[in-house]
Amino acid sequence: MKNIDYWYIPKVYCHDELVNIHNIFKEKTDDNILDIPAKNVTKKAKIYISYWDNFKHLLNSLEQSLLKINQDNFGYNIWPQYDDNIVRLNEYDSDYKGEYDWHTDGSLDNDPYDVKFTLLLNTSLESYEGGKFYMFTAGSNYIDKLDNPGDVIIFKSHIPHRVSPVTKGKRHSLTLFYNGPKFQ
Repeated sequence: MKNIDYWYIPKVYCHDELVNIHNIFKEKTDDNILDIPAKNVTKKAKIYISYWDNFKHLLNSLEQSLLKINQDNFGYNIWPQYDDNIVRLNEYDSDYKGEYDWHTDGSLDNDPYDVKFTLLLNTSLESYEGGKFYMFTAGSNYIDKLDNPGDVIIFKSHIPHRVSPVTKGKRHSLTLFYNGPKFQ
């Protein structure tokens, strides 16, 4: 479903597929890579990092959806995921009121590319409270489309967004960034 600021794709993955994603992260997390959060922003989350090569058999159809959305609506010059691209699993736990304050997603100043799209997949395996996803948009800031496990949103990475504190349980989301040559 198309929206001015984001695209919502409901029920992309079932519970068993989400369990499979979590199991891959348990087996194939690279503890040697650090997550670099946005500058000067509060981020309270545990981050598991792995590689596209471990997930492409599960996420390829989702990538095809993103590429089609881009083709039909933006025409950005973006690259597909490569085997060594990073895939993140964000865990926001109520034990430490997990959250991520307002930020945008982008490349580092010295990177030869720009982050053009962010893809988020709700991979939560248990119910949780709080952990709402917000975007700084012309309409309502609260985006309820990411509340259900298995649902996906795709948005332009420069739009400010946040995750409110989780007050009960754990909220999980998988993050993919889609890059391309620097904007001209």
